[in-house]
Amino acid sequence: MASNQNERYLWGYVYLFLVAGIVIVIDQVTKLLVRSELGVGESWMPWEAISDIAVVVHTWNTGMTLGFLQGTNGLFIALSEIICILIIFLYPSLIRHRDIRVVGLGLGFILGGAIGNLIDRLAVGYVTDIFLVNLLPVFNLADIAIFIGGAILAFSLIFDQRDKKTMSQLQKEE
Repeated sequence: MASNQNERYLWGYVYLFLVAGIVIVIDQVTKLLVRSELGVGESWMPWEAISDIAVVVHTWNTGMTLGFLQGTNGLFIALSEIICILIIFLYPSLIRHRDIRVVGLGLGFILGGAIGNLIDRLAVGYVTDIFLVNLLPVFNLADIAIFIGGAILAFSLIFDQRDKKTMSQLQKEE
C-alpha cells in the first residue's frame, strides 16, 4: 500500500512540474519576444479587429498588480520563493484525498506563474507585463496562469467528490 502511495506522489510531482514547466516556457518566450521587439511603452496591435479592446504592450512592474507597492521587488521575490516552497512541500497532503489531475493542474499553473514572474524579477529586476485589455491592469501569461490555477484549485476544493466521500466516511467513523 505504501509503495502505491509513493508512486502516486512521484507521478503527482512529475505532473506538477510538467505543468509548471510548460507555463514557465510559454511565459518566458512571450516576455522575451516582447522585450526584444518592443521598447518600453511601445505597443503592437496584432489583431486589428480587437485593437480597441486589447493590445500587446511592453511595460514593467517592480510591485504588484495595479502598480501597488512599486519598488518592492525584494518583497515579491521573497513571497514568490515562499509560495513555491509551500506548494512543493504541501503538495502530497493536498493530493492525498483529491483528484491529482485537477489539483496538480491548478497548483502547476500557480507554481509556473510564480516562477515565471520570479525569473523576471531576478533576471531583469522587474516583471514584464505585456497584455493591455480594457478595464484591466496590464498583465502577462504568468499572471493569467496564477489566476486560472487559483480558480481550478478553488473549484477542486469545493466540488471534488472524492474529498466529500472521504469526509463523510470520517464522520461515520466518529
